[in-house]
Amino acid sequence: MMDDQLKGLKENMDDTVLKNLDFRERNKAAVRNAISNPQKSKRIINLFPRVLSIAITCIFIIGVSSFGLQNLGLIQKEEQRSGADDKKEIQTNNNNIYTPPQQEENYDDMAKEEVVTKLLNTVDYFHSVSGKFEQFDKYKDRSTSKIIVDYQISLKNVMGGYEKIINIPDEKIPGANTGTDEIFYNDQTIWHLENDRKTYFTNDYVIEPRRAMVKPENVFSIAINKIYDSEKQFRERPPSGVSGISLFPYESAAKYLRFTNLWDIEKQNEELLGHNTVVLSGTIDESIINFMQPDEKSFRFWVDKDTGILVKYEIYNIHGELISYLHPESLSVNVPIDSTQFIPDLEPYNKMEKSVPFYEDSREKDIEVIEHADTIKEDVEAVLDTLRSKVPSMYEFSHPKLQIFSASMEKYQQFNQAYLTYSYKKGKDEPGSGSRLIYLRTYHKDSAVRSTGDFPTEKGEVLDTITIDGIKWELYEVKNTSNAHFIGSSGDYKYEIVGQDISVEETKALLDSFIKSAP
Repeated sequence: MMDDQLKGLKENMDDTVLKNLDFRERNKAAVRNAISNPQKSKRIINLFPRVLSIAITCIFIIGVSSFGLQNLGLIQKEEQRSGADDKKEIQTNNNNIYTPPQQEENYDDMAKEEVVTKLLNTVDYFHSVSGKFEQFDKYKDRSTSKIIVDYQISLKNVMGGYEKIINIPDEKIPGANTGTDEIFYNDQTIWHLENDRKTYFTNDYVIEPRRAMVKPENVFSIAINKIYDSEKQFRERPPSGVSGISLFPYESAAKYLRFTNLWDIEKQNEELLGHNTVVLSGTIDESIINFMQPDEKSFRFWVDKDTGILVKYEIYNIHGELISYLHPESLSVNVPIDSTQFIPDLEPYNKMEKSVPFYEDSREKDIEVIEHADTIKEDVEAVLDTLRSKVPSMYEFSHPKLQIFSASMEKYQQFNQAYLTYSYKKGKDEPGSGSRLIYLRTYHKDSAVRSTGDFPTEKGEVLDTITIDGIKWELYEVKNTSNAHFIGSSGDYKYEIVGQDISVEETKALLDSFIKSAP
C-alpha cells in the first residue's frame, strides 16, 4: 500500500540525502515561484473530450500528490491545521510563517523514570511554544522576588525566540520600581534590551549541536553544588533566559527528583490550561535545600505529559505555606511562528558597546581560576586542602569569631594564589556570608594579581607597621570608610587583608590568630 511505502520517508530523507542540505531563502523563492507560475500550455485545443480527459487526469494527479505530500509531512492534513481561516491564509501567503504539526495530548499512565526522562529531554518533544507565567520566591531574610515572563520560542524549521521579563520589586523596598527587560534571538544573534534605559547590546549566537538523550542516572550522579555548573551534562537548549525554568527544567528535575523514594506520582491525569499533566509531590531532602531558602520542605510539580514541560510548580515550608512557585497564565504548544517576531525594533534604543576588560597590569589576562567553592562547608574545605598543598607559605585565620565562607585557587604562570573569605561575628539569622567580612589573599611577589574585586582599595595614610610571626605588616586606612587594608610580606610571599565593616583595631587584633597552614 502507498501509505505503508510513504510512512517514515520524510524522516529517512532528512537523515540521508537531505542531511546538511543548505536550502537558502533564494532556493525557497525559486520553488515557490515554480509552484505559483506553472508553465502555460502553448496550444489550446478546443475539443471537449480532450479537455475533459485532461481535467480528469489532473484531478487524479492532484489527489495522489496531495495524499503523498501529506504522508511525507510536507503539507498538513486539514485537521492538523489551525482552526482559524485567517491563519491558514497567512500560512499560504506569508513566507515568514511556520505552522508546526498539532500537538496531541498524552493520557497514558507514566512511570517515574518516564516522567523524569521527559523532563530532562523536553527539547525533543515540541516544535514551538508560547506562554506566560509568574514566578515568586521568598527568602530567609523575608525579602521576596517576583517576575512575570512572556515568551515565544521555536526550535524546529525556524530557530528563534522572544522573552519579556517584568521584575516586580519587593513591596518592603521603598522607592523600588518595576523593571522590564526583553531578549530576542535567532540562529545568529542575541539582542538584550533594557526598556527602562532604552539601551541594548548584542551577542553572536551559534546553535548548539544536538546531544544524546539524557537518562536520569546521568544527572542524579552530579553533586548538588555542581548542578548549575554542569551544563554540558544536560541536553542542549536555546538561550531562553527565565522561560527555560519551565521549558527546559533540567536542573530542577536533577535536583528535586533525585531521591525517588521521597516523591510519588500524585495524579496521572490533571488538566491545566488545556494540557494533560502528571502531578508529582514529595518531600525535600536536607542535602539539597538552598541556603537562601532553608524553609523548603516539600514540593509539587505539574508536568505536561506529551512534552515534559514543567507547566507549574510549588515549593512549601513545614506549615504548607508557599515560599516559591511558578504559576502559568497561558501555555500553547506548536503555535504558528512568525520569524519576524524574533528580530527587535531597535529604533528607540541606544546601543551599549561591549566593555573591554581593563587591566592595570597586562599580565592579568593570563590569570586562571583553578578551583572555587563557597557556602557549602565540605566543598570549601576541599579547596582549602588543595591550597594547603599547592600554595607555599599559606596562612589562615584561626580566630573563633571568624568562619570560613569561600576559598579559591588562582594561578599565574607557575605561581598559585590563595583567596579566602571569612565571615566575622556572623549572626544566626544572617543569610549567606553575613555583612561583616575579612578578605585574604596570598601570592608570590613576582606573580600578577587582579586589579578588580575587594583588594584594590583607595588607601590612605599608613596607620602602623608591625611584625607578627615573621610577617612584616603595613596597616593602611581605606579612604571614606572605617575599614582597613593590611599588606604583609615574608620572604617571597605577600599577604593582603581587607575588612568589610570591621574597624582597624578589630582587624589588627585578629592578626594574632593568623598562622601558617599545616601541609
